Amino acid sequence: ARTPRQHRRRFHRIGHDGPMPAQAAPPAGGGPTVPASPWAELSGTQRAIVLALLRHGRLSRPQIMGLVGISPGSVTRLTAPLIEQGLLITRPERASGAGRPPSPLELRADAESLVGVSVSARTLTAVLTDLRLNVLETARRPLPGHDPRRVADLLADVVGELLARRRGAATPSCLGISLGGTSRDGRTVDEAVFLGWHGVPLAATAEARTGLPTRVGNDLTALTQHEAWFGAGRDHERLSLVTVGVGVGYGLVVDGGVITSPDAELGLLGTIPVPDGARPPVASPAMDCLTDTALERAWAKAGGEPLGAGAIVERAADGNRAAVAVCDSFARRLGRLIGMLAAFTLPEVVVVAGERAAIASLFEEQVMVGIAAVRRASARSPTIAVREHERVDWARGAACLALRSRVMGEL
Repeated sequence: ARTPRQHRRRFHRIGHDGPMPAQAAPPAGGGPTVPASPWAELSGTQRAIVLALLRHGRLSRPQIMGLVGISPGSVTRLTAPLIEQGLLITRPERASGAGRPPSPLELRADAESLVGVSVSARTLTAVLTDLRLNVLETARRPLPGHDPRRVADLLADVVGELLARRRGAATPSCLGISLGGTSRDGRTVDEAVFLGWHGVPLAATAEARTGLPTRVGNDLTALTQHEAWFGAGRDHERLSLVTVGVGVGYGLVVDGGVITSPDAELGLLGTIPVPDGARPPVASPAMDCLTDTALERAWAKAGGEPLGAGAIVERAADGNRAAVAVCDSFARRLGRLIGMLAAFTLPEVVVVAGERAAIASLFEEQVMVGIAAVRRASARSPTIAVREHERVDWARGAACLALRSRVMGEL
């Protein structure tokens, strides 16, 4: 068997309008004073302009006209107040010939800062970002347990730590929290199996501790939103996000928007049967063959000593034959899953993320074998982009959830 270092690289590896709710009262122990939201009174078209700038970055006025569908006079009329409020900036560029130099618009990154917090079963990772989600400060702490009150106390401590480190940053305007669970209203955690939570009013608790208006959401939805605005979504209208590792997840972006529903946070992809390469094939639910537990089980079945999934992948990267065989099988199954999803959603690019995303780049040829097994030879294979697993990116996703709610006037 060839080791993964002999494989030729194909993949890219990449280190509603509504009334504004009342602001939470500052916490008893003291917290940041949150200024009144400048986003609350924006019109729907102004929000559309801001959303276009978030996704595409700097845009000329003709580009905004095309994306939003408005006239030149409307662009000036609608953006002038945003420039006066300091939310947008214009940067004149050198003219290429005679005439007035173009003055593209962009979101003013330092107008506000945001806090994003990703809560996993074992750790809490937090970031302080600007409005373009550039990370200003990060912090990571082990969870002291799964009691919601202790987690909220830790969250408040971490937020205080971030602000103490970056005293020159704008006062945070809001807080986003993401976790592996469901929240239909963006405030209460309906269920988080990994944490053992049911009906936890996390947003209200966080607001009481930090004084920051808070949005709670599913971590995969948050990561997908981040990918739509600041990742592959900037260059592609349709993309799919697949995560493998602790669990199996799926996100879909069409025309720059995340396709979601209450069922999207239930991890339904985990029940999809994924065939292996045997004859006749044997199909197993994705949760039984594309997770850390599945990888560790396959390694033990092959006679390996007890190892965690990460260590198994490291051995495969070093050329251990048994580890290579186990990861080869994992990669082919992943390819089959990608091929099946691509047949239904027709993405231009598939982003692979999660704790075991590295298998997709180390064993990319086996992923392609898996895709080819369930795809017509005449069909073009989707581009695959592999994201290295960084908890900071999940925390940025949480900040992205808060940013979207902020821009829509909900926080």
